[in-house]
Amino acid sequence: MRSSLVCVLLALLATAAGAAPEPITFFDFTQGTQGWVPAHSVDNFEGTSEGLAFDCVGDDPYVTGPPVANMPLGNRVLLTVRMKSDHDGTAQIFYGPQFLGDHVDINVIADGEWHDYEALLPVQLPGTRLRIDPANMARHVVVAWIKGVEMKPLMKSQFVRPQPVEIGQDGPSVTSGKVTITHDGKTWGGFTVVVDGETMAASHAQSRIGVAIDGKPTYLDLQHAVFSWAMEGGSLKTAVKAKDTGGAQWTLSRTFVPALDADTVDITTNVTVDAKRDLFHLPMITLFAGMGTFGTEKMQAVLPGVEYLANEPSSSEADVRGEKANRRIVDDYRLCSTMMSVVANDRYVAMAWDRADHPAPVFDSPDRVFHSGGHLMGLWYPAVGECRIESEFDIYRTFPMAANTPISLTAQIFGGPGATINPAMQHYIKLKGGLPPIPEYKGGLQAAINLLAHGWLDSALQEDGTWRHAVWGESFKPAVAADAPGYMLWLAEFTEDAALAERLRKGAERGLERVRATNGWNGRCSHVVRPFVPLIFGDLESDIEGRVRGAQQSLGAFDPQGLVRYRPKPGGPDYGSTHWENHANGLSANQLAPAMEAAALSGDESLAAQALAVLDKQLAIYRDTVPRGAQTWEMPLHTPDILASAHVLRCCDLAYMLTGDPKYIEAGRYWAETGLSMVYLDPPTEGPTGLYATTAVLGATAWAAPYWIGQPVQWCGLVYRSALQDFAKSDMERAAFWGQLARGITRSGLQQTFPLDDETRQGLLPDFFHLKPQKSDGPAISPGTVQANLAEVYGVTPIYDARRLGDSGMIVHVPGGIGRTEVDGKTITIPIAGWYPESYWVRIVGVPKAPAKATLSDGEVLALDYGNDRKALNIMVKGEGTLVITR
Repeated sequence: MRSSLVCVLLALLATAAGAAPEPITFFDFTQGTQGWVPAHSVDNFEGTSEGLAFDCVGDDPYVTGPPVANMPLGNRVLLTVRMKSDHDGTAQIFYGPQFLGDHVDINVIADGEWHDYEALLPVQLPGTRLRIDPANMARHVVVAWIKGVEMKPLMKSQFVRPQPVEIGQDGPSVTSGKVTITHDGKTWGGFTVVVDGETMAASHAQSRIGVAIDGKPTYLDLQHAVFSWAMEGGSLKTAVKAKDTGGAQWTLSRTFVPALDADTVDITTNVTVDAKRDLFHLPMITLFAGMGTFGTEKMQAVLPGVEYLANEPSSSEADVRGEKANRRIVDDYRLCSTMMSVVANDRYVAMAWDRADHPAPVFDSPDRVFHSGGHLMGLWYPAVGECRIESEFDIYRTFPMAANTPISLTAQIFGGPGATINPAMQHYIKLKGGLPPIPEYKGGLQAAINLLAHGWLDSALQEDGTWRHAVWGESFKPAVAADAPGYMLWLAEFTEDAALAERLRKGAERGLERVRATNGWNGRCSHVVRPFVPLIFGDLESDIEGRVRGAQQSLGAFDPQGLVRYRPKPGGPDYGSTHWENHANGLSANQLAPAMEAAALSGDESLAAQALAVLDKQLAIYRDTVPRGAQTWEMPLHTPDILASAHVLRCCDLAYMLTGDPKYIEAGRYWAETGLSMVYLDPPTEGPTGLYATTAVLGATAWAAPYWIGQPVQWCGLVYRSALQDFAKSDMERAAFWGQLARGITRSGLQQTFPLDDETRQGLLPDFFHLKPQKSDGPAISPGTVQANLAEVYGVTPIYDARRLGDSGMIVHVPGGIGRTEVDGKTITIPIAGWYPESYWVRIVGVPKAPAKATLSDGEVLALDYGNDRKALNIMVKGEGTLVITR
């Protein structure tokens, strides 16, 4: 088997002058071990007639080789490894004179058959060695040979520095709301973009087409070509004609059409030539935001899923070091949404396009490519993977353009007022007709229940009533987990398979036996856990007291400014070294959210006041900032992070629940919107899985690897999902939007979950997902992370709900669902849908005095317990219906 990467890249080298160069054989293991040695967790290492054979017997197995004597120097090298393995996963190939972390990943196929795996290496140094780390948990591996091809660029790219566009009084213009595009009426690329009365961008008036004439690369200059324009209604049509040195006639046209949606102009560019030509550079549109106006400064900028910037450079090494920091041209599957935007002077200017047109998105802020003095935003051909390597401007092969067959591209230019990227993201979603449809999961609720049930019962996660957090070699040991039995019992109530329900109940009971034996009620194995466990079978008051103690301890970590300061672990990497501050919103909110939740559950007014005071300080300090720094156990403090969006949003929602103050709804909307650019709102590939997948962080672990840009990590998105699902109950005005976004993320989590035919990982959520091969990978995480809000996707009773009771100041917690509540001077009415078949607790905090009685319409009230110190009312019930509390 030969992957698409090598086919494409070898094709890049097959120029018009001849065929691709022959690969260089670095190691032929059919002739012996070639100086390679087993380095770690490898056994039965030997040279065989098939190649280098070995068994992986522990965590992080790898083998290493001697210096590669015939490694080409000075250019990139396309490496090919022929290998077979009986277990899949992500393998790594390290390179360099010393193994300092630089490596490339390959996706291994677990069928025991030969496959050719390709990896593109950067320019190598003398003395380079190679190291192969087979996929974790691999069993038996055989490597036949390693070969390489030197990648030589066709030519070095040459860019003409743009000159300011001079707009005369007679220049034609097109207006849509707050966006006006004005043309100079003289040159192909001479136009500016005005947003809300201020010039925000200018096009490249000196743009050129790169074309090979008789095999020699040259440029077709359009600046002095014959130009014409005409207004038709409110639209502008421009055209230019020019001849290249080979005599071919080129015709380029552009239409500027005000879109039906306000504040947007559609620019369609068409390029035609009357003879076949080979091209290496075709700029369909090139804009320089800030050129000649606000310059290189900005407020924020975004290339969704790739860059999320404050007033700082793109393609920096704050989050990724080495050549992968260069993100000026990326493979467009990495983009969560096909748009880019720069925000300055309280306005945003943005550009969107259709992924099906497959241009190369070009983004550099500030512009260090053309040195325009602004910010570069462009859509060019060829795209990555055709004739171009990601992040490189040099071209390895021309691409053909047929005679009299136009190449066309439409870009939407839009803008409006705003100090952050959030209005630009909302504008983009509106242009696309709203959020995309939620992807389907075949079999619906029952198939989802069956899948997750087998994760709890039959995967390697479970071991005699204990559960691992994840399955990944020996990295996660099984432990008691009180959340697992709760999740299993919920599944048992909603499955239509009686035998499966019985297995789930028995499995849950064994788990509860282990919990009771160790008093391990605080144990959990899921990333998302709401306090339903003490409400159904725990010691409620004891649990709450433990949460309050933990919250008070957490609040002690905040300094007088309301911040948690980052401190590196002794002997570990300093993840704060690339950030301009020693704190970040994700780091602080991660510690604050559990304290806020404890306050809402306990009714402790002093705890609530302390937590709210800390939150108010954080909201002031982090107002209009980038979400970052929530995963400093492995990520730089600076790294943009969807978990940061989740944690701050969760704090805002709990603050509204505690106070009813609408300022927390406003703040919550901001932080909810900060996560939008890290959710795939446009299908990244033709595969069925991708829509509503979530990029966790825009960086790399320890600045090096794994490299997470374009690599969904759904558990992080599912934490964000749960915060959104809760917030939808508070922000009624935008509840439908937040709810659809949350349900889409959950459904994508189901799509990514390991299938039932994967014996050890069935029903478990992969730590990460490969979009192009549509492959789940990494540690296999407990089903609870997906299941926490599965109910909301299918309209059944949720596992837990909490609501503020109008303006009363009371908060109700239920292991189930809550309907429309009513509070008057005499009664409190709460419709509840309980899923647990036995007795359970309903907890209400902020109740002024002990009630006279309580009734449940379709069940019974078994106990009333009122605590005056925290004004908390615990009601033990069985059944469901309308709970009426008489004061």
